[in-house]
Amino acid sequence: MYLDLRADLYAACQQIFTRHPYYVTQPIEDGFDWSSLSCCPFERLYLIVFRSLRRPEADLDLLREHDDRAYEEALISGGLLRYFKGHANERGECLSFCLWETREQAREAAGAASHRSAAEISAKMYSSYVLERYWLKKAGENLVFERI
Repeated sequence: MYLDLRADLYAACQQIFTRHPYYVTQPIEDGFDWSSLSCCPFERLYLIVFRSLRRPEADLDLLREHDDRAYEEALISGGLLRYFKGHANERGECLSFCLWETREQAREAAGAASHRSAAEISAKMYSSYVLERYWLKKAGENLVFERI
């Protein structure tokens, strides 16, 4: 039963998509269509949003290589429900996010070697970046984004 519910939640998370091309500058709850989660049973999920401004001279191949390795390692660690890999807009602004079953799983993945390596190159690749953390909760059929 638990595996079926988890599979349903994972499938619903894959249906989260951008609402418009300027999602990168919008609050996370407005920039994406989260409606696929409205009928899934969960108490709360852990959401990490990465907003960045890429340097013009950023090595995109190196960035992609580190990002791909961190993503693969996160998948293996368990609990990752959705990774949205954003694309930079014309000003170099980008938004990506990871949606996790629990905060603990996210922390464990963040401590992995490939994630630490990806974090180390951030200063070279980005002019600025910020991490936003949320609890994504259900209130009836409504979703509530609680910034933490």
